[in-house]
Amino acid sequence: QNKNQKTSFNLPIQHSNASPSAMTISSFFNNGLLSVLGILLSAYSIYVEYRVEHKAENPDDVFTALCDIEAIGASCSTVFSLPEAKMLSFFGLVPHGSILDIPNGYLGIAFYALSLTRHVTGIQRSGLLSHLFYPTVNLIITTLAFSSSIFLARKLYIIQEVCVVCITTHIINTTIFYRSIQEALSVSEGKIKRQ
Repeated sequence: QNKNQKTSFNLPIQHSNASPSAMTISSFFNNGLLSVLGILLSAYSIYVEYRVEHKAENPDDVFTALCDIEAIGASCSTVFSLPEAKMLSFFGLVPHGSILDIPNGYLGIAFYALSLTRHVTGIQRSGLLSHLFYPTVNLIITTLAFSSSIFLARKLYIIQEVCVVCITTHIINTTIFYRSIQEALSVSEGKIKRQ
């Protein structure tokens, strides 16, 4: 084998027995679309949290978030005001009130941006950032995102609060996590067959 040949991660072709309609839905809601939706929701959560946090500075400013839906008892602004809304400081990874004490929305944007980049460019990468695109590394990253969703969803259940934005991002994280498992298994099976 040529030593100068670049290593690539080509996923084997999978023949699915799923119905055409199921495959069409899966293709439409691909990781690219889910990531874009995740970025938009994360950005909006940052905006809502900022408005709620600075509400005391301008008492005359009446703000109601679009995700505060009284008809179903949903209040994302209440959830975004919880200590868990800044997980880095909540878990003691960064000092409270420091420049790194950022809302979870920023972490979400970073995660979805990476997922979107992988979807657009494929998993064949070269250079310093190539390791971030390895299926195994991607599985680790998506596992962290999925774990955070489990933790935050449990908090919503405990306080009996409905957060439409949160629930939607949890569904997105779970879907991307599931697909990362499939990708990692496909690559692993491909390696075994080549041995």
